[in-house]
Amino acid sequence: MKKIHIILFFTLWVIASSCSTYYVSNKQVMEVQQGMSRQNVERILGKPDYRRFDGNTEEWEFHRVSSVLYGNSIKIIVYFADGRVTSMDTFNGDEILLPPPVMMPPSVVVTNTPPVCPPQYEETSRRRTLMMHDEFDRFLRDFRMVIMPTEQIKYIDDVLLECNFTSAQCGKIIDQINSSDTQMTVMKRMYPQIVDKENFSPVVNKLFSSFDRDSMKKYIQAYHGEQRPGDAGYVRPRAMSAAEFDRFFNEYRGKSFESDRTRMLDEVVPPSGFTCAQCRKLVDMCTFQTDKKNMIKKLYPKIADKKNFSILTDVFTFEMDKREMREFAESYDSRRN
Repeated sequence: MKKIHIILFFTLWVIASSCSTYYVSNKQVMEVQQGMSRQNVERILGKPDYRRFDGNTEEWEFHRVSSVLYGNSIKIIVYFADGRVTSMDTFNGDEILLPPPVMMPPSVVVTNTPPVCPPQYEETSRRRTLMMHDEFDRFLRDFRMVIMPTEQIKYIDDVLLECNFTSAQCGKIIDQINSSDTQMTVMKRMYPQIVDKENFSPVVNKLFSSFDRDSMKKYIQAYHGEQRPGDAGYVRPRAMSAAEFDRFFNEYRGKSFESDRTRMLDEVVPPSGFTCAQCRKLVDMCTFQTDKKNMIKKLYPKIADKKNFSILTDVFTFEMDKREMREFAESYDSRRN
């Protein structure tokens, strides 16, 4: 009898262990952050159920059961570029997908055993996947045969219902378009579904005119201005390196007109950004208190290390001015969270 109890306990432990990989909590999902390595993601979510890759981009797909709502399954897709997380999507499921069966030892018979694991559901709603290399080559060959601008836009709209793209793929598509208006339209429609937005600057430079390039940069800036941390496609600001900032600052300092300096700041769009220490150098160039405050407000969305914001508030002598800047930062962040 004692031996049977031991075998029964071991069997139930195996069943529970196999099911535990199917559970995921909201906390685990929220722990996945942009910039994480594949190893970090695997430690949080386990091994992926499916994996797709193309060059330096990769997708991991997880099928899990929510530990918050019994029987509520979710599908998680994590996108990587150069081995680092760029974005993540989650989807609810609808169809039942049972956990894998566990082999029972033949000597043990268990009757009237309640289910150990909740049922899992397979997501049926439409989701987008990254277009792989061979698939993209076929798509590009077909796209070259489309001549009329309206048909080119429709062709892109149709494929965007199903697929995401890399920046390099978007650049190859733009190369096939002869109309500047169509280039802009296609680029704006594709940008939200680019999985490696940090590599998008060379694509913008493919636009025919400087006016179009400036317009696209403003569009990107506005797009990320509306994005909140945690949103799909959100790109957290990444500070310039010391060498990059030195070049930027020397050029900025050499501008004679304020309009030229403002344009330089406007052209710094995500994922490019500044540290608070770098921003301090820009703020110190302002003469009047009001100008310093306006500069801080303009730079704040581009700051990569907001925890060091006191470096900027310390530019003011009076506590009233420091408090005003802290309240601005708190108000800005509260609108975005």
